[in-house]
Amino acid sequence: MKKLFAMVLMLVSFTAMAAQSTTVDLSKLTPEQRQAITEQVNQLGTNPSNISATVRKEAEAWGELGANMGKAMVGAAKEIGVAANEFSQTSLGKVVVFMVAYKIVGQDALGVIFGTLVLIFGYTLAVWVLLTKRWSEVVYEYEPILWGAFKKARITKIETSNDVVTGKLIVGAGLLVLTTVVGLNTIF
Repeated sequence: MKKLFAMVLMLVSFTAMAAQSTTVDLSKLTPEQRQAITEQVNQLGTNPSNISATVRKEAEAWGELGANMGKAMVGAAKEIGVAANEFSQTSLGKVVVFMVAYKIVGQDALGVIFGTLVLIFGYTLAVWVLLTKRWSEVVYEYEPILWGAFKKARITKIETSNDVVTGKLIVGAGLLVLTTVVGLNTIF
């Protein structure tokens, strides 16, 4: 429920921020610069189709993508003389569908998969570096259990020098930044 509430708040805030108008101070610009900016604003204000044309082109590209995938399936089915529906149910048809889908979105899918793995591995490593006591001096106290047959270790004291703490923070922060940059670049 909290996630749903957070998502609704984000959507509401995005729409609220989109409706805000922005004023720009042009007093520090030269008259030529002011005139150029005013012309650009007027051109965008009178011709809003520039923005919608790019959106339309993007939507058409995605629509053509689906149509082309269907054409590829029908073409492959015609080559072996089988109806497209029957062909897509055969093992060869499934391989052809996979190959066509990979050609279309394969790079993006692999980028998302490997980028997510990089993020998970990197963040796990960074948290381990920040939270581990490996580079600290740990003093244990041993208690006998079951009349001395086993010993249970309890940590009584952990001593960490300032240099070790500083090093852990630098390495951990570096890992977080590096992982975020590499992982997100791989995904997007």
